[in-house]
Amino acid sequence: MLYRYDFRYALAKIPVKTTLRLNFRKLVFSGRKENVSKKQPVIFAPSHRNALLDALMLVYAGYPLKQVVFLARADIFRQKFIAWILRGMRIIPVFRIRDGKDNLEKNKDIFASAARILKKGNPIALFPEGRHNPKQSLLPIQKAVPRIVLPTEASLDFELNSQIVPVSIYYRDIFGFLSDAYVTFGTPIEVSKYKTIYEENPGLAANQLRQELERSLKSMVVDIWNDEFYDEYRHAIDWNGDKIAKEKFSDRKDAFYLSSRHIVRSLDDLYENNRPAFDTLIANFREADRILQAHGLNTKDRLWNTSGNLNLFTRFKALVLTSPVMLFGFLNGIFPLLINKKLLSLFKDKQFVPSVRYISGLVFVPIFDLIQSLLLGALTHNWLLALAYFLLMPATFYFALYWRKWWKSARRDQKVARFRKQYPQLWEQLIQLITLPNKQ
Repeated sequence: MLYRYDFRYALAKIPVKTTLRLNFRKLVFSGRKENVSKKQPVIFAPSHRNALLDALMLVYAGYPLKQVVFLARADIFRQKFIAWILRGMRIIPVFRIRDGKDNLEKNKDIFASAARILKKGNPIALFPEGRHNPKQSLLPIQKAVPRIVLPTEASLDFELNSQIVPVSIYYRDIFGFLSDAYVTFGTPIEVSKYKTIYEENPGLAANQLRQELERSLKSMVVDIWNDEFYDEYRHAIDWNGDKIAKEKFSDRKDAFYLSSRHIVRSLDDLYENNRPAFDTLIANFREADRILQAHGLNTKDRLWNTSGNLNLFTRFKALVLTSPVMLFGFLNGIFPLLINKKLLSLFKDKQFVPSVRYISGLVFVPIFDLIQSLLLGALTHNWLLALAYFLLMPATFYFALYWRKWWKSARRDQKVARFRKQYPQLWEQLIQLITLPNKQ
């Protein structure tokens, strides 16, 4: 049963968590110890920017003896094989109006199962937005969480003491490999405080709980709600995120996440209270973007701290010296790379890129590592060599992926340094255009 401890699930978490960690350069969790109870029933209510990785983040952060059960939209269960895999991962479907009115009745059994899980002290997780949203914004919060937790508490006279824990999941580059991710667990919402309201008016209690959850998540996520200026907000984070993180939040591991929130709120404040200044700043950002594009640069280039000649020479020299290891890694990982490329061609939606990449690393790298190692041993009759290859193949492949990222970064820094040297006045103008006002 879903509310019982499953040893198979515990074993599966080992490669799942390892592969997830290898997908990111930095993976930061904040607030778990302070806000996630080991004793009380917990409903995780995370923001939802990625189809698969968001759920894995909660698995990664979970306590060893707590196995999270996820509720996900029912349309991803249409294929029997996929449904079988999802249920094995402790994921159960929730039906929406778009899945057909007849199917909505099935939610009663689903919510009853969720209630049993909570009563047994196991956590459940439900994305309250109802669907993923790759943009850095929060969609309206739906009613599913109150619909599960309030009747469950009411059946036990609100003595279950369950908590709803809002979770912010923030990706510095949602599509980029070896980027940074920040998972923040917010202050829990005590469901028992809605007892009196629920007894008088269940609908009102559900709506008030939904609103409180929405306010809590809005206070945590990087919420670019202003679609008209979405790109300009995002560019402001690209340009100023690292600088403000160093200036204001240098003592925090989640400095860039805090910096991003600070930038968005500062721009929102200008928009609401000083529209002329906001409009001037937006015009500056657009002019800066035009200059960058005209010179083959982009908003993610490191404009503030351009690299010197010695720094670039040292980096390129190190890359050249390590290129044989990179070539070994790429050549021996060619089949997982080709399969990943083929799988990506099957999806038109770009948001599946991180999930497909993760699955390729979790499944195909180990499979081909084993196959190639066995073939090497069979051909050479040297099983010690095959064992060495078995250990080296994934390590060098992973190094090759990092090498490629380092190479691209060095090339971009070289291009920025050349631009600054050739156009010093234009570079100074660019810095002025992208800089946020001092009071921000």
